[in-house]
Amino acid sequence: MPGFYSKHKYKIDRFLLIAALIVFIYVFFTYLFTFFAPFFMGFVISLALAPPVKQLTARFKLSRGAAGALCLLALIAVGALLGGTIVNKIINEANSFVHGFPVYVSEMSRFVNGIAKKMETFANGISEQLWVSIENVNIFGILTSWLGTGVRNGSWSFVTNIPGFFLNLLLSFISAFFFIRDRDLIYGIVRSRTPAWAAAHFINIKKGLKFAVWGYLKAQAVIFGIVACIIIAGLLVLRYPYALFVGLLTAIVDALPVFGSGAVLWPWAAYCFIAGSFTQGLELIIINIIVTIVRRSIEPRLVGEQIGIHPLVTLMAMFIGLKLFGALGMILGPVIAIAVKVIYESQKVAERE
Repeated sequence: MPGFYSKHKYKIDRFLLIAALIVFIYVFFTYLFTFFAPFFMGFVISLALAPPVKQLTARFKLSRGAAGALCLLALIAVGALLGGTIVNKIINEANSFVHGFPVYVSEMSRFVNGIAKKMETFANGISEQLWVSIENVNIFGILTSWLGTGVRNGSWSFVTNIPGFFLNLLLSFISAFFFIRDRDLIYGIVRSRTPAWAAAHFINIKKGLKFAVWGYLKAQAVIFGIVACIIIAGLLVLRYPYALFVGLLTAIVDALPVFGSGAVLWPWAAYCFIAGSFTQGLELIIINIIVTIVRRSIEPRLVGEQIGIHPLVTLMAMFIGLKLFGALGMILGPVIAIAVKVIYESQKVAERE
């Protein structure tokens, strides 16, 4: 057995390291992520702010703590400004909608009256015995009970999650500050506790993941721009007065793995059908189909080119990640694939040496 291990040492080590990495990522994001989510997000924020912090410390001779605090304050200010602008725009749009609500109600009433007339014609052919059976079932009560329970539970869950969201956000920014300020100390402790045989792998993984994450972000930015242009152009063709705002908002929703552009365009199309605007509803469906086809066609190729793996492998990694980790797996899958590739290449280098 020792002879077999020494003969196949690099292959066995490579397999064990990859297996351990995959098991760790699965256990962490499946069972432990909820406990460490704010600190994980803080670490991600610290990585994102590393370039401007480095520039501030080099150009203005600031300490890492001061530079990190300035960058975090700038990030919070930009986020608050963008969030306030979006909320203000939504409020203005809501006011416009409320002012035009009587028109929508009138259109809806005409549509419902038309359906009622058709249902009345259909009801004349139903036997009296069947009508008695239907009347004995309190459908309205059942529906209101279901809806009432769902609305109560959903509303209560939403309200109770608001303090937790802001607490997690606060912890993320605080932990990001400490990750930035004490980076050298934290890295020094990690290096001192890391075995020598694993240090080279971790350095290579860090380089590979840094390249991959930056490439992934660039690919998603390109995809976001393409999707936003398609939606805005489609809404301009429809002569929609708020094409730019709604197009950007829909593109942001489309960038979220759970939702996609259909979360906005399908309900909108359904409303158009109900209101009698069949052409507009059909055009919205066509826009959504085009966006879906374009995203599914270009995403694996763009992401694969940017992170250095084949588009088919990228597609498989995203699908397996989705199955294992849910929506977060759409990002974790390619990251794990990159880590496996880097470990494999690192071991090949070790074998040659």
